[in-house]
Amino acid sequence: MASALLRFVAAMGRNVTVANTFSTFALITLFTLGGVVLSREQMKRWWMWGYWLSPMMYGQNAIVVNEFLGKSWSHIPPNSTEPLGIQVLKARGFFPHAYWYWIGVGALFGFVIIFNFGFSIALAYLKPFRNSQAAKSDNTETAGGVTGLSARGENREERRVSRHSSSSSSTMPTTASNVNGRRGMVLPFEQHCITFDEIKYSVDMPE
Repeated sequence: MASALLRFVAAMGRNVTVANTFSTFALITLFTLGGVVLSREQMKRWWMWGYWLSPMMYGQNAIVVNEFLGKSWSHIPPNSTEPLGIQVLKARGFFPHAYWYWIGVGALFGFVIIFNFGFSIALAYLKPFRNSQAAKSDNTETAGGVTGLSARGENREERRVSRHSSSSSSTMPTTASNVNGRRGMVLPFEQHCITFDEIKYSVDMPE
């Protein structure tokens, strides 16, 4: 669930600075309204919506219900009619019912699906803040097969890779204008290929 949430925040932020700000705010909100810092009984009424929408609340309720409703916490203290585990759950504002374990597990799976769906939608429809995108162009310079690879952005540095073959294949260059015509974001990475030619090896046979 945490990885799905952070992927969704990164896709919505579309920038390292914005994504870090959003993720910090999201973590503070989850810890504050999820029953970790403040219990359910200590929250005001206008903050209860954050408690019910926090994935931390469902995960923590599932963990504490699984722990404090076990046999090790079934001891009934003197002058009391409830087991010790139920008293601990009620003291911290958790739900003292066994079915909350499955509610928490199901809610976490639901949040994973929602965050991954939002991550896919953000990558498909949101555009980056800057128009410059990574572009790759393959230009054949010599007959020997020397190929230049252009780097990202405006600062393009040509890299030459020598090949042993006599013929080289030319590909259609991908420019920034073609990338900008598409809808969605293009991840800023370059494709690299490594080929090996005329490799010889031998294996020593035991005598």
